[in-house]
Amino acid sequence: MGAMMATFSRGLDSDIHIASFSFIVTGLLYRFTHEQLERKLPKWDQFAQPLRDRMAVEIACIPVRLGLIFFTLPTVWNAFSPAETWTAADTSNSLFACALMTGAYLFDLIIYREDILSILHHCMGPALLLWTRTCFSTFLPADALVSRSLQMFVFWGAATGGIAATSGVFLLRVGKKYLARRQVHQYFSYCVAFLTITTVLSCYMNVLYFLHTWNQAFAYFGPWIAPLPVIWETFECYLQWRWLLRFYDLEAKLRVPKTSSAAAAASEKDGGNNRLRSASPDSSSDDQMVSASTDPAPIVSLFPAKTVPCIRMLVWQWIVLLGALWFKLIQDSYLSLAGMREVEGSVAAQDVVFNMTG
Repeated sequence: MGAMMATFSRGLDSDIHIASFSFIVTGLLYRFTHEQLERKLPKWDQFAQPLRDRMAVEIACIPVRLGLIFFTLPTVWNAFSPAETWTAADTSNSLFACALMTGAYLFDLIIYREDILSILHHCMGPALLLWTRTCFSTFLPADALVSRSLQMFVFWGAATGGIAATSGVFLLRVGKKYLARRQVHQYFSYCVAFLTITTVLSCYMNVLYFLHTWNQAFAYFGPWIAPLPVIWETFECYLQWRWLLRFYDLEAKLRVPKTSSAAAAASEKDGGNNRLRSASPDSSSDDQMVSASTDPAPIVSLFPAKTVPCIRMLVWQWIVLLGALWFKLIQDSYLSLAGMREVEGSVAAQDVVFNMTG
């Protein structure tokens, strides 16, 4: 027991060092990004301070996201391979990726956010590291069962999807002041397309993985803890679908020309350029993101007409698969608890008989 605690303590120290390094590097990149944006972008100081801070930290996190891709790609590539193929190096990569993400996310959390769900999402970074270090750091094939699912979330959500979302938000918040509406729409469409790929793969791979390994997962967690990974799956995928559908709404609004009269009314209502100074970096108002242009020329979407209905169909299909996962959880939990009650009743009956005959 003492040797096990010593090993855990050494591992936790290593995690803290990596997370601290990631935190410091993200902070330095944050300051560097701030300075570069002030030098390179005219009128950068006219944007609201919270918006400047938010954009700078999002850009500063990109190198860490690239590092996450490097450390989690092998796990994602071999996600459905037998657990016996999992090695100690895979466990090391998993822990290293979680520690990197924790440091960057902790720095991100000290910068103002308005969206409560985004704050909860970034709190998952430290929670993920602690969970992985506590439960899935034996450096044996047993780590593969849940670590593979967690690393898929890191790869598709925090890494690749995070880069696409960051690029899209920067274009809408900042790029619209320096680029023509057509250019903003074109580049934003590329971000939406990339985010579509990462979101669909993330949500479907994770739910299919849990369905594929459910018997082993339920046997590992038991009826009381098994809801935890399913709840994690539901919440994380909900956030990813939510962002993707919002991005398609923003792409559609970018294509709609804003008339001069509407622009004048918005300017009068918001006090002219005060919109720039009051916009929140995490505001839920999509109009704030796409209202800067007054170009009356219509824009043709780069996506086929049925793209959004197809995405919604994919969401509903995913919900059906998720429902099957929840059904398995409820069914197995009920059978397991019922079996435990039967065993307890049998033991109690045997005790009664023993006492009567004794």
